[in-house]
Amino acid sequence: MAGGYGRTAPARGRFVLNRREFLSTLGLAAAALAGAEGLIVRSSLTRVQAAAAAQLLEVTPTDKFFVISKNPLGRDPRVGVEGWALEITGLVGRPIRLTYEQIRAMPHVVRHHTLECISNNVGGNLIGNALWRGVRFRDLIASAGGVGAGAIRFALRCADGYSEGLPVVEAMHPDAMLAYEMNGQRLSPSHGFPVRLLVPGLYGMKNTKWLTKIEAVSTQFTGYWQASGWSDEAVVKTTSMFRLPGQRPVRVGGVELGGVAYAGDRGIAEVQVSTNGGRTWARAEVKKPLGPHTWVLWAALWRPTRPGEYALQVRARDAGGVMQTAVEAPPAPDGASGYHAVRVRVNPT
Repeated sequence: MAGGYGRTAPARGRFVLNRREFLSTLGLAAAALAGAEGLIVRSSLTRVQAAAAAQLLEVTPTDKFFVISKNPLGRDPRVGVEGWALEITGLVGRPIRLTYEQIRAMPHVVRHHTLECISNNVGGNLIGNALWRGVRFRDLIASAGGVGAGAIRFALRCADGYSEGLPVVEAMHPDAMLAYEMNGQRLSPSHGFPVRLLVPGLYGMKNTKWLTKIEAVSTQFTGYWQASGWSDEAVVKTTSMFRLPGQRPVRVGGVELGGVAYAGDRGIAEVQVSTNGGRTWARAEVKKPLGPHTWVLWAALWRPTRPGEYALQVRARDAGGVMQTAVEAPPAPDGASGYHAVRVRVNPT
């Protein structure tokens, strides 16, 4: 459930860090830290060498951005502009219908935003970051005369029959938006054209696609996946993952480590790496995020001193000071948790 929402299923796109591009962008430099099983050398994240390279790495290309829905493969809706309108109704000042062109004519915002599916496994690929353009949700509601007395949630309904309930306080967040562009292009059908919702700090199931109706209600409206036992709050858990090294053996000497970390709207304060199964930890370098609701890139250089097989782990601390939990949990019902771990074979030089 994620790129908007959906069943647990393989992504149709994946975020892959190219080693050369990643290191070129982050600029690894030697500054040794004490670390077990060799040295962990923190990366010196100097200025990005090329803006295009930074965008390539920090922003997931649209064709690589994961796509999941509740619908069988090939059965997602194809919504056209002609005849489509967004209905805003219920406990609002004055119910209205807005066409696609009317929405695009409203004052817009542009920002980066990371989406993660609630069904993403620890270290999985159901996560991506994009640049979005759209209208603040609160501005849409204001155009309908504002939220009426007694409203506690918005019931969201979509062209494919999907529904979701969102507390008024979440929906009216200053950064919640109704997006109609992704990475400089209008939304593709698979990413929710004509419009989709983006809400800070919540898993993708709350970020509905193909939206057709927003209704302010006074009841605890139960959405599609909540009826099956999935979380209603759907708050993103702090996560971190490796994208480097890959699966091939490495050699004694410098081994580049890197990946992403994400904590929803809480932000990331630090990332730590262990090369001995969690007995000791060393800080990696974290690149400044593109925005308050995005993942961060992290990097470190590991210098193993002897060949063998090593157990690497990564963890992150959010900006509120809370460390990512080591307790392992599956995605259902409220998101996976635990440390991402990889095993690395180090061969002699």
